[in-house]
Amino acid sequence: METTKPTEAPKAQAYTLAPRRPAPKVGMPKDGFWLLSGLAKQGKTTLSASIPDAVILELEKGGADYVNGWVQEIPDLATLRLAFVAAVKDPKVKAIVVDTLDVVLDWLADEVAEKYGLDSMTEKKEGVNGFEVWDALTRKVSILISSFKHCDKLVVALAHFKEPKLNKDGRLVITSAINAPTGKIGSYICSHADAIGICSKEKVGSKMQYKISFEGGGPIGAFGSRVPDLENKTITLPDTNQWAAIEALFKVPANGKTDKGGK
Repeated sequence: METTKPTEAPKAQAYTLAPRRPAPKVGMPKDGFWLLSGLAKQGKTTLSASIPDAVILELEKGGADYVNGWVQEIPDLATLRLAFVAAVKDPKVKAIVVDTLDVVLDWLADEVAEKYGLDSMTEKKEGVNGFEVWDALTRKVSILISSFKHCDKLVVALAHFKEPKLNKDGRLVITSAINAPTGKIGSYICSHADAIGICSKEKVGSKMQYKISFEGGGPIGAFGSRVPDLENKTITLPDTNQWAAIEALFKVPANGKTDKGGK
């Protein structure tokens, strides 16, 4: 009578540790994903248009008509995908501005709803698993953010806060998330941003003063910066060349030279 040999357990493979990484990055980031958020008309587009060699993918028709920058009018999701790839490939483009992330998320939601034969993400339809629909949207958002983070260029997405409301005392209440289809998706986007700046403005005398804050806490609990030079900083922006005020915070300037003239 034949006897079967017991199945041998697979041999454990050795794991070789990678060497220690070189020193952390210094200087103004040239890649990664930044998020500029705030209420409408707080200077987000004007600030991002001052990024050197940035192309603005303008998704809201006419939204950048009064902005001096390299603007591309984007009418739909298909064009956005083509324009983003073209911007990544173009060596003249050093940064990509997406204005606004709100519109991208709406377009992705519409695309998912159409795939499942729905008029909107919130429609309930017999034979359609609602959890599956929302999971499909979450996966698309994950792919989107991954493409922002890993395209080897700095991607700056502009986003609004959720629609503000008044409390019982008539005071303005800003909700604790960016404008996204769900709180989970909003939190996911914020958690993957390398820096989140909150844009604001206030009248000082007869002049409107614009600011951007990377301080922790605030309207979006997850906002702030992984980039040490920006962490817990609030910057008062000049009237022109605003991005230079952000670059000035970095110990190594954008040209790569130190104060001592080194590389």
